[in-house]
Order: sequence, then structure tokens, then C-alpha cells
Amino acid sequence: MLTVEEARARVLEAVDLLEPQDVLVGEARGLVAATDVRAPHPLPRFHNSAMDGYAVRGDDARSASETTPVLLQVAGATRAGDRGDVAVRPGCAVKIMTGAPLPPGADAVVPVEQTHESNGLVAVKASTPTGRNVRPAGDDVEEGDIVLLAGTELGPGELALLASLGQSPVSVRAAPRVAVLVTGDELVAPEEMPQAGQIRDSNSVALVALVAEAGGRVVGLHRVPDRRSAVVAAFEQAAQGSDLILSSGGVAVGDYDFVKDVIEELGRIDLWRVAMQPGKPVVLGSVMGVTFLGLPGNPVSIHVGFEQFVRPVLRKMRGCTTLLRPRITAELTETIEKQPGRLHFVRVRLTPVQRGWQATPTGRQGSHIQSSLVDCHGVALFGRNESLLEAGSQVVVEVWRLPDGEVAGG
Repeated sequence: MLTVEEARARVLEAVDLLEPQDVLVGEARGLVAATDVRAPHPLPRFHNSAMDGYAVRGDDARSASETTPVLLQVAGATRAGDRGDVAVRPGCAVKIMTGAPLPPGADAVVPVEQTHESNGLVAVKASTPTGRNVRPAGDDVEEGDIVLLAGTELGPGELALLASLGQSPVSVRAAPRVAVLVTGDELVAPEEMPQAGQIRDSNSVALVALVAEAGGRVVGLHRVPDRRSAVVAAFEQAAQGSDLILSSGGVAVGDYDFVKDVIEELGRIDLWRVAMQPGKPVVLGSVMGVTFLGLPGNPVSIHVGFEQFVRPVLRKMRGCTTLLRPRITAELTETIEKQPGRLHFVRVRLTPVQRGWQATPTGRQGSHIQSSLVDCHGVALFGRNESLLEAGSQVVVEVWRLPDGEVAGG
């Protein structure tokens, strides 16, 4: 069996970046910049006031104080959106609002709280040298600066900057289109009452949520019975209009596990079985020219396999610069044991402590124990050749989400 790292490398090698497309900046949240973005102009575009007050010449207002105010003639007023073309001559001031362009001749702004206006004159009661309370043109971004690198994920801050620079539409890579298949005669919809021998389908719910969190877009969801003809038809349909086909169940070697055989009939198998627990039966292949990833049917195997293989694939297709979750070192709070031979992914909760982090297993670790995923912050890596990790030892934890509920990046 391949190691997780070997299998992941093969899986990533099988997919390419999606083609760039132009999207209006207001519709690009969560997408990834396809090219570097340079500023077409400075930001701010012009000198402007940092507050409400009076635009003045620093030479006129530098000596002002509470006890010896400087009197200046008010030559006019300007607000945000005005052209700001009322000039400030020596001995004059212009009333100005926050964000308004600095008038010609002015080089400082006196806050309104430090002034008193009466009969067309304003008393400046605080020293206001050149440059005070002025936002210079290019103070944030200079023309020609690279403001975003290709591979940057576009969140609210990135989108706001692009909008300020007029970068709409923006070149991005679209969300990968994912067809999801869940197999099994035993599955019924979550809303249905299971009959004898049936179970509610949680895998489709999990996979749709996982795909969305990883930046993909589910374009087809199929619940497939354990009949070879149904599996063939489902895969043929899934290959139409998708960038990736993702399935759960049917990849083992049971009498009713048809997925592997059908993939070989419709395309090819490139990888099968990985030295990991949970989730050993992992299939990489191609169906009618579309990359296919098959995960086992056990609920926990779905999550672990998705994190190790599917999420990195989706992030590569999207053009992300980081493909894997971040990792930290934590102190294990409980002793755990296993048989050597496979890398175990132990679901854990993380607790911040003064000296770093503690990791506590989330209960029983069987691949069917869905409750082990509740309030789970990630997985501790229990090495392939290890059999015992004692409480107090240091473990590497792959972080899926932080204790406050935020999703971990990368």
C-alpha cells in the first residue's frame, strides 16, 4: 500500500488548474485570483482630509496655540465628492469634511474641535504644521504596486481593495464543478424513516458540505443502489459537465462493491488502497476523461479521506498557493494505542494552555463513530510504525478548525 504522502502526490498530479475567467468583483467572494494584480492608480487617488476641520497652509497655522490663536479668513467649503478647487491663499482657510480633496495651496487640516469660526474668520487654536491630518495620494498603494498575487483567495478585504482600484471584472479561477455519488442499497434520505436494515444517508450531506467549504460547487448529487447497471449509469451521467467525480462507498472488494470495476470499464484506475486508518480503500482514476476520487462508505473515513485527498485537489484546481491544512504540535492528554502498519488519524479537540496546545481524543475512534467528529478540531497523526503514544507526549496535529469554530486555512 502507498503511504498517504505518496498517494496524495499521485492524486495532485492527476489534476490541473482550471482555466481563468472574468467575474465582476462583487461576485468573486471565495474565488482565487488567476493573475497578479497591479494598481492602475495610487490609492488614495488624491490628497484628502483625514477629518472634519479646516484646510490651511502649515506656515500659517504652525505657531497657533490655545492662548495665541491664529485668525484666518474662511474662503469657502468643500466636502467629499466636491472637486476641491477653492484655493487656499496665505492667511486663508477652507472648511473641509473628512475624505474631501485637499484644496490647492493647502497642506494641513486643523480639526474642527481646535477651531472657532465667527463672522467669516476661523480661530486656529492648536499648532498645525504641514502634513498634519492629511492623507497623501498613494499613502496606501502607489501606482504600479502589486496589490494581490496570483493564488490569493478573495475575501472581503481583498475584494474591497480590488473595488477601490476599479479592478472589475477580475480574473479568477472558477469553483470546480463536482459530481457526488453515494452508493448503497441501505441508504435513505435523511428526512425518511428507515425500514429494517436501512440507514439515513449522512454521507451525501457531509460531502456536499465539505465540497462547499473547500471552494467547490456540487453540480450533481446521486444516491446510487448497489446494482452494476445503476452504478454505470450514474457515473456516465456524473461525467457530463463536471471537473471532478467524487463517490463514497463501493470501493472495497465485497460482492456488491461495483465502483472499482465500473471505473475500470469506463476509464482507468491509477491508485487503490492507502496505508491509513480510517479510510484505506481510496480510488483514484478517470471516468470518460474526468478525474475520479472514490472514498470508503464509513462516515469518518469520508471526512478523513476528503481532508487528505479531495480538499487538496480542489484547492489545486482553484489555483490556491497552499493546499494542505496547517499543522501544530500539541501535548496529548490521553494514552492511545494501535497496531503498527498504517498511519492513524486520531480525532482530537484542541485546548489552548499557557505552554501551547493540548490535544484530547474525541472519544472512540472507530470509522463508524460519527460522534467523534463533533467538536473535532483536527487529527493527531499517529505514525505508521508506532503502536503507543503516552499521555504527555508531543503529537503533530493537522488543524481542521480552531476551537472558536473558525475554519483553519491552507
